[in-house]
Amino acid sequence: MAYADLVDLSERRAGRPSSWVVRAEGGSAFAPYGYAGGALSWLTESGFAFEAGAGGGFPGLQLGLAARRLFGEGGSYLVTEIALAGNTRVNRGASEAERSFGGASLTRSSLWTDIGFGFEQRQDTLDVSVVGCIVFTTSSLTPQWAIHGGVGFGF
Repeated sequence: MAYADLVDLSERRAGRPSSWVVRAEGGSAFAPYGYAGGALSWLTESGFAFEAGAGGGFPGLQLGLAARRLFGEGGSYLVTEIALAGNTRVNRGASEAERSFGGASLTRSSLWTDIGFGFEQRQDTLDVSVVGCIVFTTSSLTPQWAIHGGVGFGF
């Protein structure tokens, strides 16, 4: 009589993306983590990722929180993102005239939200992402645009 074991190799680590990623980020003025910064990302089993990060807003510090939904498999994902971000020193949505003459933009800091779409490659321990966003600020009704992305290391 012979016995055999059935081994399922689909659950091995090499085929799954990292659930925690530390990513160096770069982006435009309205990027959630500044012109240059970093983020910590946590990917759940259901394909949702939650991120928190900070970076240089030049001047000021930009802080951001984001929720992402990743669609795909094998480490290559289409991404939808919603984020809340702000700058401690610059009112990003205000025009130069509003900054000079006060008005509704007397504060030097600002908050904004973004809705974005992009791509993320989360393969083993390597993470590469790029997202384009439409941005809505607290000081202007005019939509703005942003792009951000980065390279990270997962564990």
